[in-house]
Amino acid sequence: MSSKKGKRLVYIPSDIVKEAQMVSRGRGESLSLFISEVLRMALRANSLGYSPGTAAEFLEIMQAQRNLGGAFIPADVLTYLNNNACEAEVEQLQKKWYESGKWHGKYLNEKFEDPVQAFKKFLEATRWDLSEVEVRQNQNTLKFRCISTLLTGKATELLATFIEGAMHSIGYQTDKSDTLKGMILLDFKR
Repeated sequence: MSSKKGKRLVYIPSDIVKEAQMVSRGRGESLSLFISEVLRMALRANSLGYSPGTAAEFLEIMQAQRNLGGAFIPADVLTYLNNNACEAEVEQLQKKWYESGKWHGKYLNEKFEDPVQAFKKFLEATRWDLSEVEVRQNQNTLKFRCISTLLTGKATELLATFIEGAMHSIGYQTDKSDTLKGMILLDFKR
């Protein structure tokens, strides 16, 4: 049995090969090495349950989060901070969440072709406390549904305020707002 690794010929569209050549040259590595790395990473994403496209979208959302100054903090720390601030400065905290939402919405509106879907993916990727994020979009209306068994009542209200800020920046106005502990139901119109 040979210890050498076998090689296979795979047909790839020429436009993709040209783009890969430009990237590999820019990185100072061979085309073969670059394509092998790309395939390994795609297989790694697949083993985690993500398609390569979904993994790339996730990375793009994480980059947006980083650009927006986001930070990952443990959920219990966020809950503690929200609860303590809610008791002391409810209006200030809601204003901060709304302003942060507006900033996120403005950024996503400028960066992504479909900012509403990008925001949905943003919530799915960054809010691990949400078990469900649903967006139904028509010509001039938008329905947001977020479900969580982990959110407190106060945290639910603050997240709803954040979502409203983002949607207002994207060009929607709140038509209906209903929040219950762990459930956000928001309707928007243009």
